Amino acid sequence: MNANEISPKAGSRLTRIKIVSRIFRVLIGILVVMWVLLSALFVLVSVKDAMGGGQPMSGTMQFHISLSPHQTYISPFDVPLPVLLFGAVQLCLVGFGLILLNRLFALYERGDFFKTGNIRCIKYLGLVIAGLWLTQTILELMAHQNNIEGSGLVYGVLVVFIAWIMDEGRKIQEEQELTV
Repeated sequence: MNANEISPKAGSRLTRIKIVSRIFRVLIGILVVMWVLLSALFVLVSVKDAMGGGQPMSGTMQFHISLSPHQTYISPFDVPLPVLLFGAVQLCLVGFGLILLNRLFALYERGDFFKTGNIRCIKYLGLVIAGLWLTQTILELMAHQNNIEGSGLVYGVLVVFIAWIMDEGRKIQEEQELTV
């Protein structure tokens, strides 16, 4: 067998990875669509209520904005501007994280596993995790809560560290391939 050919066993594994990656990309897409639709519904209901749409009847669905466990608002018009800005940053980070996950699974679907693009996606995902921890911590401090957890920061730094190890391993492998 040629060294560049894929064995039947590895070929079936690659096919499974491609199928699972496609499934996760579809699930991420569905999640994004649901998120956008629910957000739009929330804004429409809030605007209707703000324009004098009347009191909600008992038993109807009510929405609440919760940017941290200690900050819950009924209407987006009740949210203070700094809290709204940090909440928007959080939403942008989550959106960017979903885009990165989608891109990472697209690379896996193509059969690229330890390439520079994958490592970059993983590193940025670690930074997104750390950024989410930072914005959540700021929101908790704005709610005058002093129970700050550091797990998000630890997870983010750990993911960045794993990406760095993968990048160093990729460089070593490239150097060995060039050595005769």
